[in-house]
Amino acid sequence: MAYKYRWLSQALDDFSNEIGYVVKEFGLSAARRAESKIYDGVQQLCQFPFSGIPFEEKLLYNNQEIRVLHIHQISLIYSFDNEMITIIALWNNYQSPNKLTSIIESRE
Repeated sequence: MAYKYRWLSQALDDFSNEIGYVVKEFGLSAARRAESKIYDGVQQLCQFPFSGIPFEEKLLYNNQEIRVLHIHQISLIYSFDNEMITIIALWNNYQSPNKLTSIIESRE
């Protein structure tokens, strides 16, 4: 069974900001490759939701475990229930990890 997925609005903002950064620093071709890899990761989760690892802080989102799928320098932060993957955040791993937990906790 393939899961459906949804992005929180803040996660879509994260995605847009990350792709914008890649365009600015590395060009449109690199941004397209990054975008493709992220969407491939989402599709992987729809088939294999346990392919990510549990988030180290043991946080919950809607009473579901938060997990992380690493895609090169990006971490896709998500949770899932019986039918839906929820993309909570997209995190560039070059950023300071100190803010990540508070960002996740603030997401609706």
